[in-house]
Amino acid sequence: MINPHREIYLFLQGRSEAGLDVISNIFFKQLNSSSFIYLTNYCDAEDLFMDFISKLFEKREYLLSLFEKQENGLPSYIRLMASNFLKDRIKSVSDREEISVFNNERLSQENQEEVIVKVDAFKLNETLKKELKEDEILLLCYITAPDKKEFEEKYFSSINKNTLYKRVQRVKEKLRKVVVRHGFAQEVVSYYIEHLLPPRCKRGNTDG
Repeated sequence: MINPHREIYLFLQGRSEAGLDVISNIFFKQLNSSSFIYLTNYCDAEDLFMDFISKLFEKREYLLSLFEKQENGLPSYIRLMASNFLKDRIKSVSDREEISVFNNERLSQENQEEVIVKVDAFKLNETLKKELKEDEILLLCYITAPDKKEFEEKYFSSINKNTLYKRVQRVKEKLRKVVVRHGFAQEVVSYYIEHLLPPRCKRGNTDG
């Protein structure tokens, strides 16, 4: 079975063509998402990908050094890099006077900001996957659950309320520190809580 992290690393070393396929799959999955798909109305998808590869190779030595002793992490890094690259292209598109989107209406500042918030929310999602344990994500689900009593009975029935309260306060503080350290705006946190966290909570699988 292919190891995406290893194949990307080998590709950066010039030793794996399969790594390019992995990067391509990551990039086009981002491009074809609802946040970025309309870019293909104004930019050729393959041209975008080649520009992204150029950007990637500008950081080649840095990435090889950063992940030299790591066994994972490159796919997530490439995903975030692709999101940031496409976010920059959105800004570029929005600055062109003659470009219009959605029923020939220009990309408004509001739309641009919405896209940026979504991109940063996905970045926050990836960050929390790395920095919070599964039980801490479960606590976030509990904190934001519409019916806390039902959630508490299902997942925390064996924990007394004082212990649960302390755990909730710790995870809130940990989330706050992550948000501050990475500079996420409140709008980004709100989008994450409203749109990205609930599907994970509903699946009952906090590692997905």
